[in-house]
Amino acid sequence: MKVIFTPQFKLWLKNYPKADQIKIGLFVEHVKQFGLDNLQGRNKSSDNVPTDDPNWLQKVKYAQAYRLWHYHIGIPDYAGEFGDMTSEYILHYQRFDDEIVIVDMSAHPPFELPSVDRLI
Repeated sequence: MKVIFTPQFKLWLKNYPKADQIKIGLFVEHVKQFGLDNLQGRNKSSDNVPTDDPNWLQKVKYAQAYRLWHYHIGIPDYAGEFGDMTSEYILHYQRFDDEIVIVDMSAHPPFELPSVDRLI
């Protein structure tokens, strides 16, 4: 599977701590070699919004329209069991048939979708 960074994310990545860059790099290499199967952290569609969210429908439609997913990247550390490990930070990406585009990274909670200006 092909992995692309948005130009903006490439700029941000250069300023991340080295340890964070390594974790993102390991995710990228895994996806290139094995796709999105057997990842260490939780990986899910971002349209899985809690139904009690006051903007539930708007967020679901937005996530679906832009094909948004997120992955618990292990920053600063992982908790839980392999394949469903969670972390404070998540990597946001757009998922297409044979490629993903990494667009943002943010703390979670709270869960916030990346703004449209960060997407392709």
